Amino acid sequence: MIKLEKTTAYTVDEVAEILHQCNDTVRRYIRTGKIKAKKIGRAYYITDTALEKFVSADDTTERE
Repeated sequence: MIKLEKTTAYTVDEVAEILHQCNDTVRRYIRTGKIKAKKIGRAYYITDTALEKFVSADDTTERE
């Protein structure tokens, strides 16, 4: 986890643990645009805002 002034950014591993999903599922969510992430070097980081938006999305499609 990276803490900036007002934002926290999580790694794929951390988000997978928070969502109770495997890393591959979180990477698939990033690839398909369900979760916005920023690639820095070889790692993806998901901000707390992007994670909240994903969790609170009111679409009716099932999250694998």
